[in-house]
Amino acid sequence: MSTHVAICLTSRGNYARTGTLLHALDNDPDTELDIIVAGASMIRKYGTLSELLREDGLEIERELYNVLEGGTPVASAKTTGLGMIEFTSVLDELDPDGVITIADRYETMSVTLAASYLNIPVIHTQGGEITGSIDEKVRHATTKMADYHFVSTEKSVDVVEGLGEEDDRVFLTGCPSIDLVEDIDQNGDDQYDPQEDYAGVGGQIDINEDYLVVQYHPVATEYMSEYDRTWELINAVDDLDVQAFWFWPNMDAGTNQVSKAIREYRDQRSPDDVRFYINMHPDDYLTLVSNSACMVGNSSVGIRECSYLGKPTVNIGNRQQMRERGPNVLDVKCETEDIKDGIEQQLSVGPYEQSTLYGDGDAGEKMKQIIRQTDLTMKQPMKPEQLNL
Repeated sequence: MSTHVAICLTSRGNYARTGTLLHALDNDPDTELDIIVAGASMIRKYGTLSELLREDGLEIERELYNVLEGGTPVASAKTTGLGMIEFTSVLDELDPDGVITIADRYETMSVTLAASYLNIPVIHTQGGEITGSIDEKVRHATTKMADYHFVSTEKSVDVVEGLGEEDDRVFLTGCPSIDLVEDIDQNGDDQYDPQEDYAGVGGQIDINEDYLVVQYHPVATEYMSEYDRTWELINAVDDLDVQAFWFWPNMDAGTNQVSKAIREYRDQRSPDDVRFYINMHPDDYLTLVSNSACMVGNSSVGIRECSYLGKPTVNIGNRQQMRERGPNVLDVKCETEDIKDGIEQQLSVGPYEQSTLYGDGDAGEKMKQIIRQTDLTMKQPMKPEQLNL
């Protein structure tokens, strides 16, 4: 019996976190895969995704424009609402057996709400994790609406089941992004130079010398402070005698403040040892991270993928607050001296031991097998005896 599955990709990180699953489903002769591209992944300054997917041999079923720009909570809320309208129309037309939705971005809510009201089973990945910002609310709300749960860690299983989800609908799969870094760890090019493949702007980086990968995203619940906070990070990196590849932020509330600070730094100081990028293919980006001396910022890459790579990470501020982490992560306040001290400390430590906290390299295949072997259905309402009252 064939299975018809839709997946909604709304950010550049979505592909890294589902890539091996997408290819496993696409290569399965008994699976019909509909890829829907929407949200920030349709906007160039946040890293367009469609061309990259096609280059990797994946067919896109629909492209949707649902983003209201502005970098404010109002824009995020309206984008979520517009997304629900657009996803409802497309999912109603496609009528899949199930819909895969990813993690905790606000577009995740759009997909989950649309599918739930259409009585289409929702498969949620990366549920049960605990972090800061608005992502925390979105993730757990999605868990309660989802029908199946592909979680990354053992603790996440406990959290999802603690929210009342039935254990036969919760699967410990690991995260597909670890599949990518496992391959890079074994077969990656340790001399990879992104400057040969991606233009970027700024100074020329010598990849034979130590370099940082810097990625700082706005914290939506603290967005009005992000201009000043970004300058705290800028001053820390600028004061240190170390090269850096710096990536632009995502489109969450506060993105304009972060981008403004980065742009001023680039234009006013013209640092000759920092190069700025919008986006890269996940394989190239993770290869760059793998070869770096240290990851700096508040991206979950420092927590998830870098734990497997044993890559020293300086995690700044509250965005990843309480997310499970390996020994590679050093948490610091978003203050220049704390960040500088953290970077210097991590550079002196060098690589950490590999951690398989978020998986061991076969998540995509595990997820595919579960989807293929499961008769996808909507979960039933909780029974009184399930409530621990």
